[in-house]
Amino acid sequence: MKLFIISNRLPLKASRTDSNDFVFTRSEGGLATGLGSLTMDVEKHWIGWPGMHTDSEEEERKIKDYLEPYNFHPVFLSPKQIQNFYEGYSNSILWPLCHYFFTLIEYENKYWEYYKQVNELFCQVAASLIEPGDMIWVQDYHLMLLPRLLRNSVKDISIGYFHHIPFPSYELFRVLPERAHLLNGLLGADLIGFHTHDYMRHFISAAERVLDLRFKLDRVLLDNRIVCVDAFPMGINYSLYHDAILNPCVQQKAADLKKLRDS
Repeated sequence: MKLFIISNRLPLKASRTDSNDFVFTRSEGGLATGLGSLTMDVEKHWIGWPGMHTDSEEEERKIKDYLEPYNFHPVFLSPKQIQNFYEGYSNSILWPLCHYFFTLIEYENKYWEYYKQVNELFCQVAASLIEPGDMIWVQDYHLMLLPRLLRNSVKDISIGYFHHIPFPSYELFRVLPERAHLLNGLLGADLIGFHTHDYMRHFISAAERVLDLRFKLDRVLLDNRIVCVDAFPMGINYSLYHDAILNPCVQQKAADLKKLRDS
């Protein structure tokens, strides 16, 4: 049995140097930081975008070869996919909607088409690696269709999904033309997690009113299986980062930064 974490980005990102080679650095953001400190006695794999585009199969192979020892598996996206899936549907529609910034939503029909396309691409890459009995943990609003796609593609797998941002109230979520597709996508998971009980309650309300489902507390019977919804406030491995702070090199750098600020 293996655990596959699937997120928009990998924990390492590739970038091209002036000499036309590649350099790999840690990805920014709380998701990679929080999950990077995950400790489990199971073989872990990570699927995601490597942070850059290339049209060269040779360059793709170089990136894959570098990431393979880490059990990182890249999903390569075109500039149009990055623009319309990531900057478009994910960050110009879902992100402001979930954060109640309704007036900031920039809706275009093509964004949804690219969102579906990229979620299907992630599914193709994942399905080529996943085997029956494996566990899959899908991360965040970029991949809300993926749990259902994986459920339909690979048999006998356990799927979890975690939503790293707020889930809006039904009154706001219902304005999305694709609301039923997104909810059905998430309900492909066995366990759907949110940061707070409020977000969990909003999701259940939306699913009941849009899809005419009936939850019993935090679970619903769907397709002869039980889907559970719960709240899991996300943190980090405290000991790991506390020990890093105590490192003499880190302390010296902190002292140097303080001198610069005070000067």
